Amino acid sequence: MRTLWLLLLGCATSACVGNFSNDDLEFLNALPAREDLMARLPGSEARTGASGEGPRVGRLSLGESSPFYRSTHEASDLFNAGLDALLSRLELIQAEPPTTRSLGKRVWGPMKLDMSDEHEVRLLMTRNGRVFDYRLEVRRTGSGDAGWWTFLDGVFQADGGMRRGTGAVHLRIGAAVANGFDLGWLSAKGLEWLSLQERLDIVYQTRTLPLRVEMNFVSTQASPEFQYTYRKLPDGLGEMRFFLRADLVPGQAQEGLSIVSRWTKDGDGVAQVAVTGGDVTEGLEETHVECWDTSFQLTYRQRSWKAAPEGSPEACPDVSALGP
Repeated sequence: MRTLWLLLLGCATSACVGNFSNDDLEFLNALPAREDLMARLPGSEARTGASGEGPRVGRLSLGESSPFYRSTHEASDLFNAGLDALLSRLELIQAEPPTTRSLGKRVWGPMKLDMSDEHEVRLLMTRNGRVFDYRLEVRRTGSGDAGWWTFLDGVFQADGGMRRGTGAVHLRIGAAVANGFDLGWLSAKGLEWLSLQERLDIVYQTRTLPLRVEMNFVSTQASPEFQYTYRKLPDGLGEMRFFLRADLVPGQAQEGLSIVSRWTKDGDGVAQVAVTGGDVTEGLEETHVECWDTSFQLTYRQRSWKAAPEGSPEACPDVSALGP
């Protein structure tokens, strides 16, 4: 693993384009890129040095740190960690030029995946018009052609310029477990929970504004269903949607928890929360609206179980450019 990381770092410092043809670059540009897909929420630098205290249970006042800004940031971190787990596998391969070139096809590898030489990988890409399909395959070293299995696969339809279009990519975690593939690198990134999922699905579009990325965690167990969606505009407006289906209130049915957080380039934002369905009585859904300023301090709060709001809704930023 260290060898490939050194190759990647060397590529970053020397441009590493001499051995890539223009056609090779078209294939590479069809692969998902971090800078296009990762969430960017203002305040990450300031928050890095913050204390690790969790949300307080006691009464909050206007002017205190917004709990839903913190929740939005934590969701953003989780979203980015999932993307990093997926994209880092592809980036390791892209450090080298293709091993095989043919009309409408590129192959990288086989190459060693780690210092132990226990596994090797290859990346296969095909192009049909503006549609690119790709697979990252893994096998135990020495297992022959029958040993290949798919760890990651995706499709991208180019439309509108470099790295612009629509795509989908799937990280097949269950297949890795079934094939005895070591997922210790997930634990090293603090993502042990991800190794318990069957699959991570990502659908994205970079063709039109706002850019959109949707992430679904698929489990084989009877675990809560959860989903993230991220959108962004070039002027710094951003949105994170979080959805969780689980047993949230007493009763047999599962409820839906949705959180929509939006923010401006300066960092002020608004979050809307709702618990609906399941054992929640129709017409008595629990809702919560919260706004924060550029210092991430609470400026407005309205809760359905409280008669009067705190603060004025005029303190909330205008994020209407993101649409409904």
